[in-house]
Amino acid sequence: MKKTYKYIAILLLITAFSSCDDFLEENPSKNDSVTPESLEDFEALLNNYNEFSDEAIFPLIYGSDDFELSTNMHDNFNRAYSPASAIFGTWNTELAANESGRFSGWPAEWEKIFTANYILEQIDAVTASEEEKANIKAECYFIRAYSYFVLANVYCLPYSTTNLDELGLPIKQTTSFSESTARVSLGETYDFIESNLMNALKITREFSQVNGLNNSWRASTAAVNGFAARYYLALNEYALAQDYAQNALDEYSNLRNYNTDMRFSDIPAFATIFNPAPERVELLYPYTHDQQNVAEDRLEFGEAYYYRMLSNPSWANWPSQELLNLYDDEYDLRYRYHIVEDYSYSRGAIAPPFSYPGYIFFFKDDIPSGPSVPEMLLIKAECKIRQGAWADGLQTANLLRAARMDATAPVDAIELSALNQNEALRKVLEERRREMPFVHRWYDIRRYNNNDDASDDVILSRTFYPFNSSAINGGEAPITTTLDVKSRKYAFPIPNEEILISNGELEQNQY
Repeated sequence: MKKTYKYIAILLLITAFSSCDDFLEENPSKNDSVTPESLEDFEALLNNYNEFSDEAIFPLIYGSDDFELSTNMHDNFNRAYSPASAIFGTWNTELAANESGRFSGWPAEWEKIFTANYILEQIDAVTASEEEKANIKAECYFIRAYSYFVLANVYCLPYSTTNLDELGLPIKQTTSFSESTARVSLGETYDFIESNLMNALKITREFSQVNGLNNSWRASTAAVNGFAARYYLALNEYALAQDYAQNALDEYSNLRNYNTDMRFSDIPAFATIFNPAPERVELLYPYTHDQQNVAEDRLEFGEAYYYRMLSNPSWANWPSQELLNLYDDEYDLRYRYHIVEDYSYSRGAIAPPFSYPGYIFFFKDDIPSGPSVPEMLLIKAECKIRQGAWADGLQTANLLRAARMDATAPVDAIELSALNQNEALRKVLEERRREMPFVHRWYDIRRYNNNDDASDDVILSRTFYPFNSSAINGGEAPITTTLDVKSRKYAFPIPNEEILISNGELEQNQY
């Protein structure tokens, strides 16, 4: 963690600051050496979407049953998987601990926390109105709460009354390298997150537009309320989660209608396979495939309250067969626009050909992970059902489905229906999985397994070849690995390199 802090300290000194009015006119630069000392400098630091948005976190990408990890895929296309996808996909804590922290989320989220702490320490010294300073502070509390929540859901056991004395996270409220890196309890960690959330909710900056784009790269009243809804859902506090979701929806509730507002990429994509003669296959990507590095493409989508992206550097979000089976491939437009059939051809499975779909949202790597309008509708729907108003909950979920299902489909294909509360809950949880695959599934399984409703418990199980840190041994007998409901492996190990850097003060998870 000290290494991370040294990195961000240097970054603060070399980041070039531009006014927030110039945001999106060009990508952030690191050419000039400037120390932030004015309100404009801090505004520009917070406008740096590249620093705050990226979530390249292997445990979230590979750890849930939304990801396809199968011997069949490896047998037919052995470049589909890296050892890392097998390590995190089978919850191998010993090997995961020795993986580089680059794609663990650990250093990246601490960098965001450090930046928030830095600004909180310095902002009172700049010339600005009290309201401007208060909003900056609230935004920093939001950043800190958000990153702590991500880290807690990857590196700590799930929240429950029986886990409160388990290991949580270090509490870092300053930029001092001498501040302890010892982990406090899980209960204290969640108290800290909630305290930061309460301060973040004091923000008065409303969700609005800048240069014709929603200001989702910055904290706002809608973004903080959306995160609060997610936070209290994780704690199984359904009334609070519903209230905060409604607050966000009251401020902004626009959905992109997949019937009218989606199209396929203007850039044709083809793969030549040998079957056995050469054959050209067209791959249909959603329109967002066009823009690999331009933020407008993601911001123009217009449903997110806060700009965060789960990013897969391997460009290989293989949807599990279980996930694929949840879609109505005839009428569900999410299948049409996000499930790219024959995607394995794009990744090299062409000789011999092996066809498997990929999940694509923005280009080939990014899936929106920040609080959004669809998430709030699904939180509201689930909370209504869990509190007994299951017919109202289905009606709320159907608001989303009206924007996602083919408008020419029969009504019973567009709208969810149920005969009782249990059936309604099952259908809404399936809808949540269809709408937000990969991004929320790991979080959801953790809370399902630690609430008072055993009907939505999930036991994860995978059968895959043996592997080590450098290779997958496809010629050996497959091994079945199971993750039980209360497994301690729901807390991934902290990268060992971070334990070493702390001189042992940072305690590793025990299994």
